[in-house]
Amino acid sequence: MKLLYTLLFLFIVSCSSGNQTSKNDKLVQALNNPDLTIRGNLVEIGPNEYRVDYYDIHEKDSHFAFLNKKGYQGGGPSWLGIIYGAIQMSDPTIAAKIRFDDEAEGLAIWSSDRESLNKVGRLISMVKSDESIILKAIQVAEQAGEME
Repeated sequence: MKLLYTLLFLFIVSCSSGNQTSKNDKLVQALNNPDLTIRGNLVEIGPNEYRVDYYDIHEKDSHFAFLNKKGYQGGGPSWLGIIYGAIQMSDPTIAAKIRFDDEAEGLAIWSSDRESLNKVGRLISMVKSDESIILKAIQVAEQAGEME
């Protein structure tokens, strides 16, 4: 009987862990790295309300053509997916603290938690610096139906 309970426990653990995204060490380290340049324009909207505006198409190292070539929109909807994937691979609790507003060319990310937006800005910086990370973030977003 003890063996049966052990096997049942192992089965439940393996099934539940199959839905989790594996962590990416570089993204996890980027979250709190003060030396990493934050991408996007952080704006204070009012008391306890902030927004990051990110327009990759205006960046010197834009990924617009790269994303278009892979069949994605390339602007805000694509970056919503990429950031979603990066959050899932680093600290999924950030997702509950932010909200997205994607536009054709860019993305606005809102929050009452300034530090969560700083973390998102560092994630963007890390994603843009490593093609393997952006591809993995895209894969995570695709699996969740968040990539356009």
